[in-house]
Amino acid sequence: MPNPIIAINMSKIANQPESYEQMQKVGPKVCIATASHPGFLGFLMLLQTGIHPMAGRYGGGALDMRQTLNPIRMFQYTVWKDARSHEQMHHDCFDIVYELCHHCLSMIVEGPWEPLYEIVAADLPPVIGMSDVPRELGSAFAAQKAVPKVALAAQRCVVLGDHWIMDGHEAEFEKGAQETLQWLKVKAPGMIGWMLLKQIAVSAIGSFQFDPEGMIQPTLGAHPPRYNTNYGDKVGDLPPIPAQKPTQYYVHMEWESPDHAHQGLGKALVNYELRQIHNQGVLAHLDRGPYYMLFNPMMEEGTWREVLVK
Repeated sequence: MPNPIIAINMSKIANQPESYEQMQKVGPKVCIATASHPGFLGFLMLLQTGIHPMAGRYGGGALDMRQTLNPIRMFQYTVWKDARSHEQMHHDCFDIVYELCHHCLSMIVEGPWEPLYEIVAADLPPVIGMSDVPRELGSAFAAQKAVPKVALAAQRCVVLGDHWIMDGHEAEFEKGAQETLQWLKVKAPGMIGWMLLKQIAVSAIGSFQFDPEGMIQPTLGAHPPRYNTNYGDKVGDLPPIPAQKPTQYYVHMEWESPDHAHQGLGKALVNYELRQIHNQGVLAHLDRGPYYMLFNPMMEEGTWREVLVK
């Protein structure tokens, strides 16, 4: 099986207690509806906690901004065996998802927008709970000693690096990014794993790009639009909205903590060997970026990681 596709539903939400209560109430129902399609492999819901300031590039940003960042980004990964499966689910479950999503609009400040990403390459370990750690390794985890790489479900930091690449430089960037990530996986303490994600299209339904009458229909969610989107109701191998240009990539990294991420990514600036790899393999090909955001996992069904081709 080829690497799966990840749809990332992006929105900005009001950072207030009511938002988190609403997420806990509606989120599981959306996941249950989504899992009704056989092409669904799992999900990962992320809430932004801060940014990586990249050695002072942004003086107003910090690793931990949970109390001050408002609005706050909410990224919801859903993982699929292919893009058609994602689009088919949206069409088959349109009424249900439309109603559930309307219950969340009171907390939305911006969005949603739902691009789809091809997993170009990945090196991610399985997700486990602390109780699943073998007894002989438990003390090593507690002492933060070297142990086999796994992702502890509630004890990891997800970092997303936003990169927009010059036309014609995609292959060079993909090579340089993978070399950089492989270097970090081997030599940076606390690096758990990574994925390189390439935007391939944007879902019209997941982005609320409805037909004109549906977009302005006065409803609280119980009366979905008659037609799904302004692009019609046909299911294709790719969503109807094309990928944005220049080509966008997300570098998805997982670290044991924000401090590990901070020190690890800083090596691209202060380690001579990595600096040469990163400068020529990544920075030389950018139109925009890199911009790094830090997230905490909130909910997930992570068995999709088992089918990744390394």
